[in-house]
Amino acid sequence: MGFKLPNGSDLSEEQLDIINLPTTKDWVIKGAPGTGKTVMAIYRAGQASQSSKGKPVLMLVYNNPLMRFLSTAVQGNYYRNVHVQTYHQWVNGIYSEYRLGSIPKDGNDHDWATIASEVSRIGKKYAHVIVDEAQDFPIELLKILKKLSDHMTCFIDPNQAIEIGKTDTFGAIKALCVESPYKLTKNFRNTKPIRDLSALYCKDGEPAPSDTPGKKPVITKCVSGDFDDQNRKMADIIKRNKEKSIGIIVNPKALNNTYNSLRKLLPSDVIVQMHKPMTQNRIDFDKSGVKILSYGTMKGLEFDVVLLPMFDKIEMQDGGTVDANRAYVAVSRPVNELYLFCWSERPSSGKINTMTALTTHRGMLEWK
Repeated sequence: MGFKLPNGSDLSEEQLDIINLPTTKDWVIKGAPGTGKTVMAIYRAGQASQSSKGKPVLMLVYNNPLMRFLSTAVQGNYYRNVHVQTYHQWVNGIYSEYRLGSIPKDGNDHDWATIASEVSRIGKKYAHVIVDEAQDFPIELLKILKKLSDHMTCFIDPNQAIEIGKTDTFGAIKALCVESPYKLTKNFRNTKPIRDLSALYCKDGEPAPSDTPGKKPVITKCVSGDFDDQNRKMADIIKRNKEKSIGIIVNPKALNNTYNSLRKLLPSDVIVQMHKPMTQNRIDFDKSGVKILSYGTMKGLEFDVVLLPMFDKIEMQDGGTVDANRAYVAVSRPVNELYLFCWSERPSSGKINTMTALTTHRGMLEWK
């Protein structure tokens, strides 16, 4: 799944407008899944690096898989002096580079007020900071980054927030002192059937429209509690699509089972990779094959084919909007084909209610 940056001729007029925004100002860009936020972020990094006068350009993302994906893209396009990090890596790196000691904590979270005070002496370290998926960044961090950079560009979609109480569009606008956000309005990733299904889980307005034809998403009912039955059915789909990029998104507790089972069920020429936080399991996006991620590490990625096992059993965390957003983000990852798997058509206690929307709109899917 090596990344190839689209040519300028393949971009829409609104995308070209955003690429050509001056890197000498601050910007907030709002866009739904598939509108090209990550592509625009890469282009912005390239342009900012050309006018940086030796200062580094920083790209900050929410999770490690997206960081590795963007690093591959930046290296492949030979951008110089562009650094891609997660915001946790960045905080650790700043404290190490400037020998600031231990990172201040406020309970389980960072003590952002103290961090702001301690890094304020650094000055304007960056020519430009580009933040992708800003809705999952603490607003305090955006304010710190503004003090450390000449200018910033933030890409944001509150409907894709998977962390509680981070940053909304208004907060980003206020932090950067911009007048209003630019908006990306066309879905270039999903087929229309996939986009329409994702709209069932979009809580605020409608996702960007798509007019790309495609087949209906497929939902398969598996034997309740039988992981082997589900994994065999997934393996059959993967074998038929092994030349394509394939993403599998699972609950964190199911990562090992899914990975180990598919390694046994699939032929040796199908590469199976897994990203598991806090371990050495990392994904190489230059390699083809199957990539298994959790609902907390899927942000910003896309695949030709996406499989969502146990879609009726997504773990509930806060019982509100952020839970529903996890389903929305997952369903909007595929470019061409989406396969859902469930054990029951009824909502499950303690799990996100993903099934009522599907059973109410049965005609939007192919049921097996």
